[in-house]
Amino acid sequence: MYPVEIAQIDDKELADFLKHAKPRTARALLDLIIWCWGMMILGIAPYILMPNIWTFLLAFAFVTSRMGALLALAHDAQHAAFLPDKKWNDAIAAWFCAYPVGSIYGSSRAVHMAHHKLLGHPDDPDRNFHLEDNKSTAKEFVIHFARLVFGGQLWTSIIKNGLLRPMKRDKKDAELVVLQRTGHPEILNLVPVQLFIWGALWLASGQFWLYFALWLLPIFTTGTFLGFLRGFVDHARLKDDQQGPMEGRLVTVLNVGPIARWYLAPFDFKYHAEHHLFPVVPHYGLEELHRILQRNSEIRKLYICRPSYAQFLKEYWHQIRYQPETLSEQG
Repeated sequence: MYPVEIAQIDDKELADFLKHAKPRTARALLDLIIWCWGMMILGIAPYILMPNIWTFLLAFAFVTSRMGALLALAHDAQHAAFLPDKKWNDAIAAWFCAYPVGSIYGSSRAVHMAHHKLLGHPDDPDRNFHLEDNKSTAKEFVIHFARLVFGGQLWTSIIKNGLLRPMKRDKKDAELVVLQRTGHPEILNLVPVQLFIWGALWLASGQFWLYFALWLLPIFTTGTFLGFLRGFVDHARLKDDQQGPMEGRLVTVLNVGPIARWYLAPFDFKYHAEHHLFPVVPHYGLEELHRILQRNSEIRKLYICRPSYAQFLKEYWHQIRYQPETLSEQG
């Protein structure tokens, strides 16, 4: 799950930290109930009470952000880092984090585990999202994200992966879950959840269309764009980046302001390199893990630290706008 160099490093502080970096039920419920669903309801309430364009836009912004937060908790759960009990970890994450925002938990977990195992390898299922080859010019960059928003994400996540479900572990690799087309498609589990949300919004507002405008629309537009934009920054390389394990695609973003934290990196998603190196650490342990790894010169050189999301995107845009040939040479 991490570069072989890590296993060869003797770090007592790191070893002691990992022994205690376990998921906590109280923290998981606080994150889910208060910081996800509570904030979601708080953002929608003004529109329910005073429906107008401004309160709708406020609600839309809150829904977009908290959908990303729910996916971040589901991501923790995929690594058994949400709740201590494995059964409840998967059940709560699937029904209260993933299915409400249109994510098919089991299929998504299988794909994500493969991504972790194969990062930097041509078979990485997420490689297309962070590889620079099809984003090496300004036009390609815009077209890539436009395709995701206008149907690409729907096809990949809902249609393709939605008809698959994880059934077994790979015989040659116990850590790698594979997809097998048997049993009822997990996508059917989304139906009662989405119907419940539709009914709740309709009942609260008296507007049957609110579910489509305030729930489905963020899933397939702003939510899709922001999620895949962050995923790109998490692993993309600049022309002058150093090579390293996993093709030098282990990236952490250091300075994340309140807006970026709200929309791009909820629950310390910015510590993405630390997460890839030690995926069982819950999100609230990643900041301390970062400090520990930075004190170890051998580990520190294994990944890249970006100044900020904005700075990377600015540098990348300049690179593809004015020096597009450098990316094709790099790829």
